[in-house]
Amino acid sequence: MMRPVPTASKLPQPLPLQLVEAKIVVALERHSYLLNDGRMARQALSCLVRPEVGDHVLTASDQSDTPYILHVLERPGLQQVLLSAPGAQALSIEQDEIALNAGRSMALRALEDVEVSAATGVMSLNGRNVFFAVQDSLVQNVGNFIGKAGHYLLEVSQLLRLHGQQALVTAEEDVKVDAERISMG
Repeated sequence: MMRPVPTASKLPQPLPLQLVEAKIVVALERHSYLLNDGRMARQALSCLVRPEVGDHVLTASDQSDTPYILHVLERPGLQQVLLSAPGAQALSIEQDEIALNAGRSMALRALEDVEVSAATGVMSLNGRNVFFAVQDSLVQNVGNFIGKAGHYLLEVSQLLRLHGQQALVTAEEDVKVDAERISMG
């Protein structure tokens, strides 16, 4: 049995959409905001710049619904912008190539885990100074380890063990071994 196809006159008519510019006067909980015209608005999922008090925003609503903030149009005294997808548990960026460039500094922080990997390519870390601070364990597992330094200082509080099928220590001038007891062979 074939159902009749609704005609244009029988289709539900959409409510007119209103676009209104407003200013945020109070930031409430859960990405909700009080606007200067007295309306309560929510941040739309596609508005990735988190609105702040004082922002000039564009809102959209129909006559029966809560207004949504679609865009942050202007922010007085713009210093920082926070990207946030309201209600989302995670935010991912997917592209063949991504570049993050900072003129002065960049920070990558997490309360728990951070992973940086280049599964089939080269990972390059360059800097005038590189610092590692590890509280528990630093594990390195490589096929070949090649290091070159002007000075290399290593201080271990308990046990230092160097082991290999073959070991070679050479010096242009002196080799000094200092201990209470030295065992060779």
